[in-house]
Amino acid sequence: MSQLQDTATPAVSARRTKVRPGLTFFIVVVSATFLFAAEIWAMTLGFLWAFIGIMSLGPVGTTLLSAVLLPAAAFATWRLAVLAVRGELNLLPAPSDPSQRAPAIRAD
Repeated sequence: MSQLQDTATPAVSARRTKVRPGLTFFIVVVSATFLFAAEIWAMTLGFLWAFIGIMSLGPVGTTLLSAVLLPAAAFATWRLAVLAVRGELNLLPAPSDPSQRAPAIRAD
């Protein structure tokens, strides 16, 4: 009967090693950020256009509403870019250094 071995080493190393991202990484990050940023800005500007038209806002109302919504859209775009980079960095492959690999499980 085989016994299960309780090892103290985790399957994935908790220490994050530096892996240099390649060209594909940057293409994916930039294209995903651009796609979703375009959606954020299209929805923001569409909302401004529709709300200003429905409420018949003048120049002062348009300026005030824009002063509230445009910085929020810029912040959302910035956070989107930061989260895209973080998400793609988490998807990078593990380094090929043999000392970083988990030990193989043997069936005795």
